[in-house]
Order: sequence, then structure tokens, then C-alpha cells
Amino acid sequence: MDKKKIIVMCAAIAVTASFVTGLFVYFFQTSQMRGNELRVDGKGNYDDLKKYMEISDLELLINENFYQQVEEKPMLNGTLKGMVSALGDPYSVYYTEDEYKEYKAKSEADLAGIGVSAGPYQGSGQLKVERVYSGSPAESAGIKENDVIVAVDGVALAGLDYESAFNMLRGPNGSNLTLTVVSGGQPLDIPITRATFETQYVTYAMLDSIDDWNIAQIVISEFNGNCVEEFKNAIEFLKNEGADGVIIDVRGNMDGSVKNAADMLNLIIPEGSLGYSVDKNEQKDEMTADADYFDIPVVVLTDANSASAAEIFAGAVQDRARGKVVGSKTYGKGVIQVIMDMPYSGGGVKLTTAVYYTPNGNLINGAGITPDVPVDPPADLSALTFETDTQLQQAIATLRETGIAQT
Repeated sequence: MDKKKIIVMCAAIAVTASFVTGLFVYFFQTSQMRGNELRVDGKGNYDDLKKYMEISDLELLINENFYQQVEEKPMLNGTLKGMVSALGDPYSVYYTEDEYKEYKAKSEADLAGIGVSAGPYQGSGQLKVERVYSGSPAESAGIKENDVIVAVDGVALAGLDYESAFNMLRGPNGSNLTLTVVSGGQPLDIPITRATFETQYVTYAMLDSIDDWNIAQIVISEFNGNCVEEFKNAIEFLKNEGADGVIIDVRGNMDGSVKNAADMLNLIIPEGSLGYSVDKNEQKDEMTADADYFDIPVVVLTDANSASAAEIFAGAVQDRARGKVVGSKTYGKGVIQVIMDMPYSGGGVKLTTAVYYTPNGNLINGAGITPDVPVDPPADLSALTFETDTQLQQAIATLRETGIAQT
């Protein structure tokens, strides 16, 4: 081999070595800046560097071979979304820079709604109206319980996740929107104006006396707002009315604070566990009740849209043998989530960081609460009455059986 070829070969080796070294230093410094470490084992396996190079290799292949020009930013966003999607957790989400700005703007703004609580409808992305709050824009517009919202301002909700669909109902106070609603089997376009208004999340009443049994019903639509004080007022109402038993209805309750649920449980459950959360490091955070509580026969009424705090509520009553759960199996969402900034991409990520268990150690997330007395709702919910509400009627029967057994 002549001298010239040797010089060229040495130069090529030097350039390659320099490139690899420079690439490693770049990723190492970048990773250190982000608080991570690049792992290299004793056998010289550059695991983290390989990970970055695999992504770089794929980007290179796409840029060289894909039949169209590719913009870098959408491809990066797709990579980041894919990483979060690969977790298999429906509640963890990556937000692009624009999506994150919109998310924070809605979270920080004093937005108004239309005055309904709504849950997912048959996994379609559409929303089934569970409650219409008194004095709300929805009530004024003629929205009814069990109506199905299929579009907002002409944008179909089909295929959206629940949070995204429900957030479309929110906006600046006084802003207008048009809901496409299926009511009684007929689609209707209903104009409505968003507004702020006082909402009572806990309502209560005595049902008709049944065989000399004075039965009360407490409906908790959400574990939000002033619900704890409202629940305390409901308990005082039971005492003053001499109620023999109470049905606590959390059907369609998809939203609210777990702390609020625990504070309300503390009023009806004796001293002990109310459930707990566990993170990836097996760190356990338990909620407990004190010894002071109102002892009355209880039935909790659930359906497929009883979720999150409502499931913790029902699970605690069931596991502590404080009462029966009647109705449909619940939604199966029992998670703690944290929102974190992504400073380099400008986006953000919502990650599930812990999951909830009932007092007996039953996982809620993905499993739900199985009722002690399963009862399906009526097939036709469009004209539901006290008499045709099969779940409520069974709750009354179960409550009487429970109360008689305790006397």
C-alpha cells in the first residue's frame, strides 16, 4: 500500500472517530443538562447512545427515502406522542407546544360552562348528559338528562377522549356555541350561551315512605365546589327527618377531588382506612376516617359512568362493610396524575404517577367497583321515572333488607 493511501485511510479513521466522539459528547452533555445520565456498562455497551442513534437513523432513512418532504417539528412531536402512547395508559398525554398553551390557558382562565355533568357514551367519544343543573344555560336551552351530545359547533365528538370532548363545552363567559344533541332519538341543533352560575353538587330529599320505612336519597353529581359542606347539610337533613336509611347516588359522577370524597366518607364510615394510593416505588399514601360518624343503613348507587373519586367512595363503603353497592360496574379510573413542562420542546406531558386501591387492596384502575347487587339500567333512558328506574328500585329494596338485618 502506497504512502498516499495510508494517509487517506488514517484521515478517514480520524474523521469517523472524531464524529462518534463528538456525537457521544453532545448526547452526554445534553443528557446531563436535563438531569439524566448516559449509561455505559463495563463491556463498552453504549446503551443510551444506541437509543439516540436509533432515532437518528430512522430520521435519516425517512429524510432520504420518504416520497415527500418532511418537516422536522411534526416528526419530533410524533415521536414524543408515540413514547407516551406506548405506555398504554389512556390518561397519560403528551401535548405539543400549541396544545400545551391551549391546555394551560383553559386551566388558568376563569372559564364558563353550560351547566351539565356528562360522561362518555358507549365509548364513542360522545357525551351522555347525566345532570342538568338548576338555573344553568343548559336548563334554559332545554337540554335534558340522558341526551347525547354528538357535536359542538359542528365538530363531531366521535373519536375524542373524554376530557377533550368535555372541555369543548367550556369557554369564555358569555360566548356562544351550538350543540348537536340526540334527544329522544332525534338530532337537534341547540344554540346555547356559556355562563357562570352557582352549582349545588349535592342534593337530597326524602322518598315516599315505603312500608313505614323513611328512605332518603342523596345525589352527589361531582366531588367539586362546596360539596363537603353540602354533604354535611344532607346528613343533618337525614337526622332531622328521622331517616331510617339513605341511598347515596353517584351515578354519572365522573369528576372531582379525592380529598373531598374522603372528607365526605369520614362522616359516614367508622375509624379506619378509606383507601390508599401506591406509586412506582411502592410508596403508600393512605386515607383514613376518625371515630366520629353517623350510623345509618347505607346503599351506594353506581353506574358505568361512576369514576375516580366516586369509585373511591363506593369502594370504601363496600370494603368497610358499611353498606351495599347497587347498580352497574363502575368506570375503572383510579389514578393520580401530574402535569409537567417539557422545556426543550415547549410542550408538556400529563403522566399517571400513582394508582388507587380500596381499603381491602383491590385495584380500582382498569377494574372498577363490582356492585354487591348488579342491576343494569333500563334500555330506554329517555323517559326515566322513579317507577322505571330499575337501579333505584333495587337500591330501595336492598336498603330495606340491610336495615332489617341490622335491627
